[in-house]
Amino acid sequence: GIEVDDEPEPVQEPVPPATRPPIRLTKGEEQLPGDMRERLSLRKEAVANVMFVKGIGDQRARVILVLEASGSMYELYPAIMSNSVERVVAVAAQLDDDGSMEAWRFASRSQQLPMLELGELPHWLEHCVLLGEAESKATRRGLGRRSKPAYPQLEKVGVRNEEHKVLRDIREFVRSNPVPDPTLVLFFSDGGIYQDAKIEKHLIGSQEEPIFWQFIGLGTEEDYGVLERFDTLPGRTIDNVGF
Repeated sequence: GIEVDDEPEPVQEPVPPATRPPIRLTKGEEQLPGDMRERLSLRKEAVANVMFVKGIGDQRARVILVLEASGSMYELYPAIMSNSVERVVAVAAQLDDDGSMEAWRFASRSQQLPMLELGELPHWLEHCVLLGEAESKATRRGLGRRSKPAYPQLEKVGVRNEEHKVLRDIREFVRSNPVPDPTLVLFFSDGGIYQDAKIEKHLIGSQEEPIFWQFIGLGTEEDYGVLERFDTLPGRTIDNVGF
């Protein structure tokens, strides 16, 4: 016959889920307009979740932003680039100790921009990305501030895309300004890359430096040159580039 065990199965206590990293509150965040603050909060949560899944929930990094400003980028300013910058600010807000970002723009030449402080994001976008749109427009959109930093005049950086020059300048900056954490460079480009050998030299040369280069393609260009072939290039020992 079949023996029936009247004893109930022991109840197993549920395993508590792993604690996800907290969404960091960043200095200056409270100064943002309400809709911008809400978007930032949602994006920080998304960044934190990705970091958790990748097993790097506690990772900290200095974040540097690079904006291409060549002639082919003209149609991407201001709307697309402004939106893109606002999106990646969430990465710095979750990774960087103070949520700020050093920033560069480049075309034929490279220029370091004023520090992107989170609380000054609307005005920074107005000056460094919207590139001269009337201040009154920003005020009507609710982006005005009672006090704003005095930004220096933007230099003319030409029209060609000379990526290797800004790569060189950032490497020099990182060497001259060491920090305990690694540096993540978020590099916006619309393609049309042609200085492959010079770009390759800097990216391979920076393998032993605490820098990871994340290139982000914008627009409809398809020629990203060496960036699309970097994983197959010889002479690399460390994966220090993403595209």
